[in-house]
Parts: sequence; C-alpha cells; structure tokens
Amino acid sequence: MPLRTTRSGVRIGLLLVGAALVGCGTPRDYTPEELEAAKAELRDHVRLRTFEAGRSLGEEWVARAPDDAELRALYAQQLSSGRLSREIHEQADAILSEDGGNPWGQYIRSLGYMAEIEYEPAIEPGRQAWEALGRPDVAAVHLESLRYRGAEHLFDILSTLDPTTRLAPEVLVMQAQIEAQAQYELNDPAWADSSLATYAWVRERWPDHVDGYLRAAEGLFRANRAEEALLLIEQALVLAPGSLDVRQWHWRILLDSDVLPPDERRAAVEASIAAFRDAAPESIRGLHALADVYRDLEDEERAEELEARVVELAPRSRFATLIYGREHNAAASRLYQLGRDQGRDSPEYGAQLEVVRDAVYRYLEQPLYTDRYKEGVYIDLFNALRDMEPVPEEELAEAIRGLVTYDRLNPHITYGPALLAMAESTPYALEAAEIARDRGLQAAVDHIHLQRNSFDTEGEWEQQLRFYLSIVYDAMGWGYFKAGRVNDAHHLLERALVLEDRNRETRYHLGQVYEHLAGESEKTGDAEAATEWLDRAEDSYIAGLGSTRIGENPSQAAIEALYERRRGSRARIEEYLATLNERDQIRRRERIMESRVEAAGTYEPFRLARLNGSMVESADLEGKIAVVHFWGTWCGPCIVEMPEYQQFHRRYRDDPEVRVVSISNDSSREVVEEYLARNDFDFEVLMDDGYVQRAGVPAWPTTWFIDPRGYVQFVKQGSTSKLDEEFSWRVEALREKTTNSP
Repeated sequence: MPLRTTRSGVRIGLLLVGAALVGCGTPRDYTPEELEAAKAELRDHVRLRTFEAGRSLGEEWVARAPDDAELRALYAQQLSSGRLSREIHEQADAILSEDGGNPWGQYIRSLGYMAEIEYEPAIEPGRQAWEALGRPDVAAVHLESLRYRGAEHLFDILSTLDPTTRLAPEVLVMQAQIEAQAQYELNDPAWADSSLATYAWVRERWPDHVDGYLRAAEGLFRANRAEEALLLIEQALVLAPGSLDVRQWHWRILLDSDVLPPDERRAAVEASIAAFRDAAPESIRGLHALADVYRDLEDEERAEELEARVVELAPRSRFATLIYGREHNAAASRLYQLGRDQGRDSPEYGAQLEVVRDAVYRYLEQPLYTDRYKEGVYIDLFNALRDMEPVPEEELAEAIRGLVTYDRLNPHITYGPALLAMAESTPYALEAAEIARDRGLQAAVDHIHLQRNSFDTEGEWEQQLRFYLSIVYDAMGWGYFKAGRVNDAHHLLERALVLEDRNRETRYHLGQVYEHLAGESEKTGDAEAATEWLDRAEDSYIAGLGSTRIGENPSQAAIEALYERRRGSRARIEEYLATLNERDQIRRRERIMESRVEAAGTYEPFRLARLNGSMVESADLEGKIAVVHFWGTWCGPCIVEMPEYQQFHRRYRDDPEVRVVSISNDSSREVVEEYLARNDFDFEVLMDDGYVQRAGVPAWPTTWFIDPRGYVQFVKQGSTSKLDEEFSWRVEALREKTTNSP
C-alpha cells in the first residue's frame, strides 16, 4: 500500500494511547510538563544525532514513565544509531504485549528490524505506524524500510505525500537518500546532483538539522570530493560536537583522504578525539569507535586497552561481539592473502587454515549479542576446513549445517559450494542433496526476489534467478550422484545446465555422470552406448574449459584423464590440448566481439590528476584507441586481476596508436602509491575527483574501450581471468576497424 496522503481522524484515538497509559501503575515522580520537556530533548538528540547522550536520558525517563509509548519510541530512536536491535525489540515488546495494535509499538518494531538489516519484515509494522500516526518522522522510517523496493517505487510514494509531510526535514533527508540511490539504479549520475541540492535545501531551511550536513558529506566523500565533505562535517561539529556519527566521519575524512598533509593528520584526529571526549558522555559504543580510530592511527596498544574495557563493562553487548569477531576476521583475511600471493598449496596457507578454524571456535564460545554474524563466521570455518588435508569430515559437515542454519545473505555459497563440499568430502552426500531440495531452492528464489529492483531489466533479473537456481540444482544433483542415485543426478544436473549453460561445475559434474554411465554400458557389453556416453563426457568437459570463472577448473584434469582412459596412454596429449585451447580462444573471442556496444556513444569528459599531480584530459585520448580502466585498492576483484592488467599495460606502453589509463576510486593518493610500489606496477593512474560518479560507472572493475573518435565500443564490467589476451582482442578489433575505415 502507498503511504497515506492526508492525516485521517478515523484512528485518532490511537494517538492518545501513550498519554492514556501514563499514570497507570506506580505513582508518578514527574509532572506532565517535565515529561513533555524530556520528549522534546530526546527529539533534539535525534536532530543533532547526539544519540549517546540521548540514550542515557531515554533510559532514565523510560524507567520513570514506562507506560508512555511515545517516550519508548523516542528512546528506541536513540538506540537505532548503534543498531541495538535487541534493546529496540525489547521496547516494542513492552508496548505490544499489552496492546498489539499500538502504532508506537509497530513503529519501534520496524526500527528493530532495520537495525538488523532486515528490511522486508520492517515494512508492514512501519506502514501500520504511519497510517495511524501520520507523522513525518514515522513516514521517513517507513520509506527507509522500502529502500529495497527501488528508487522508482519510492519516488512514486513520495509523490503521494501531503505537502506538510513532504517538506518536513526528515522526509527531505530521506528524499535525498533516494535520489542518491537513483543514480545507480537508474544509471543517471544527474541524481547525485539532485541529492546534494536537496540536502542544501535542508540546510537552508533547517540550519540546525545535522543530517543536512552529515548525509551530504557522506555523499561528497564517496564521490572523492573530500574537501567539500570536510567543510560540511566541520559545520555539523559546531552544531553537535558530541555526535559520534559526525565524529566518525570527521576521523575518516582526515585519515583516508589527502585533505591534510600526512604529517598533520594524526594531530588533527587526536584533537578531534579529545573534543569528542569532552563533549559526549562515555559509552560502550563510543569506546568501541575510539578503539577503531586508534587502530587506524596504528596505536594498537591504546586500541586493545579500549576494547578490553568494552568487554569488561558489557561482555554481551553488540560492540563486544564485534570485538570478539576481530580475531577470526583477521585470520580469514590473512588466509585469503596467502592463497592469493603464495597459492593454496603453500605450507603457509596450510598452517593458516588451522589458525582460522581455532579462531572461529573461540568466537562461537563467546557470549554473543546476536546470531546475525554467525553466517559469515561459518563461511570462514567452511572455507578453512574444506582446504585441509585430510579434510576433517565431521567438522566440515557440522560447519555446513551451521551455515545452513544461519544463512541470510549468501545462498549462492550455502546451497552451492558448501553443499558440493558436503557431498564430495563427507559421508553425508544424501543429506546435502536433501538440504538443497528442501531449503536451497526456496532460499534462492527469496534472495533474488529481494534484489529485484537492483536489476535494470526483467531479463537481467530472470537471468540471475536462473543462475542461482542452477547452483542449487547442481548441488542437489551432485549430492544424489555421490549418494548413488545416478538417474536422479543425471536429470537434475541437466536441468541445472538448461538454467545456466556456463556453470563450469555443472559441466564437470555432468561429465562425471556420463563417464559413470559409460562404465555401466561397458559392463553390459554395449560398446556403442559406452562410446556415446564418453563422447558426451568429453563435450561437457570441453564446454567447461571455456567457462569464465577465475580459479582452478576441474574440467582440465578430467579431460586429461578421459583422454588417457580412451586411448590407453597420454601420448600426444599436448597436441590434443592445444586444439582445445584454440577452440576455447575462438569461442571466447566470438563472445567478446558479440558484446560490442550496439549504439556506441561518447563518454563524460574528464580532467584528472596523475599521482605526481600533473593533469590528464580526455581530449588527450583523441585520435587514439583508448582503454580506460576503473579500479580501487579496496576492490578485491580489481586486485586479483592487477598483475595481468600490468602485463596488458606493458604490451601497449610504447604503441603510438593506443593509450591505456586507469582511474583509481581511492580517496588517498598515498594508498595507491604504496600499492603500486609494493607490487612493482608502473601503469598510469589518475585519481578520481568525483568523475566516477559523474560518468555513472556502476561497478568495479569496469573498463571502457574507446575508438579514436571518442566512442565507447566495448564495456567490460567485472574481473577477467585472461585479461591481457581478452583486452588485447578488443584493442586490435578497434585498430582493425580504424584501419579499414574509409
């Protein structure tokens, strides 16, 4: 249902619920005027985002006036910034246990779900609260719960609001956030300017509303406009020196950008820390945030002291739980780095597997605030256990069961690789297949439905749905195969392939099924059928070799083994494999040539600085074949392919007809310089100044291939396993077109 357009008196009695409840129970130790003054002060804390002080005031007054529903709602708002979902739901329970239809209770319930990043269940209680209360702050929360329905849907709802609600500061701030969202969903960078203009309007009409400064600064910083962001943050600090939300952005901008020289950053951050501690009451959330910033300042001792204090004071708090997770997060990050840099067969990688496992088990023994983080923890545990030699079967099975129990955001892992590993490496293959059947298919559908508005077209959404379902059918089929139910496996794996014919695991698994069926035919003496099955296995492996996913390809070893099985030896196998590589190259090149932009257009001009400060303009690329690569040191897929990008750069470095440049989305030049030096890379880097946003680049990495007239002829989004080769094909295609043009 859309939001109501006018306030209705039909349910006006509900507005009086909070007031009617006041006075029940124990005698009051306050006057009605004092209660209203406390509520007004709590609203000021929301406006200024001084939630730590607001939380203390809210606790005091809820204890004094526990039957006032509006008061509990104002207290819940103070808790929202720290995402204290458990405490927020407690406030909702206190109201709804007595009156299940109370709109303030529904409003708080919606806040609680959103604190858990659970937007879908937040929608209905938020809608009910808005329908009953008709307040702009409640409307803003309901709009927030609808964010995953997409910007266009939200714009439609905004258009139905009455003028008083539409022009309230809370709703205008929400409008600006929707406009910022629209720049990506609608692929129109002009919405970023609209968002900033709306924030400017908020600042003009309500100069004491901190969100007008803070939210705009966030958008500017993400667009690499750090100096403008810092100016707004400093204005917000004048209004609210004790706001942790504002301080954290102040520290981030000072540390993660080039707004100050390196030798001035530490002093500036420490001065800001001191000002915060003077202005704000000490809190668990504040201590945790201070530990984080001291760690950014490389003061590990101070950070650990603060974290120890958090754990001592509040061992079951959300912030203590985040601290407990630091060890296993660091261990898992180190494992990833070792696998990338030294290989998964290195002794160092093998030793780190046990470090990750032990860190996860220690985490799971802690008094955790919530189970919501367990999904990621079980993913780390699963990744470590499956790579151990030998694989600890029972531990792995238990880890996968834990992952299934707590799965929320990663069904493509839980019901794909995890169940495949359960089928492959434990005695519970049939259980894996049944989990995929009973839970995986619905989980995949539910997950993709929640993301529906993030796709530009219905076709793209359907393609992603088919991909997710193919993963689950693949796991189901492989589980049945390993459990001896070959016919079921055959049927399900072929269904997975119909859904997504580029899934290389499915190609490999079908090849294995076909080889098994060939063996069965050989046992019955049906040589013709056996040959046919082996032909199908070979075709399946060959198709699997052409898949685009990065990493080891199981079809490689399988096709070599099949070659030996059919010929009795490996004689002349290199010639055979060479023909397959040639076929793979032909297939990949055909796909790339087919991906040429149908209606090529020009691109947003730029003038950006190199790392040494000299400027490069898009006009400098005119007359050349240009390759413009968007990346960042924070982007994992970008980093994985960087060695090949360096190789590609060197291939064309001295070519007068080709210009290869990259645009880093990092906020700090130093970070990029250190990364290049550490890896001995020398490709050209330009620093983003908001251009990425203006140009509407939607993903990282993204690469444009531009002809000499300035038209973008190819766009590659996402990482590339054979970057040097495939990027070169695009360049040479443009060179050939230029040469052959009249």
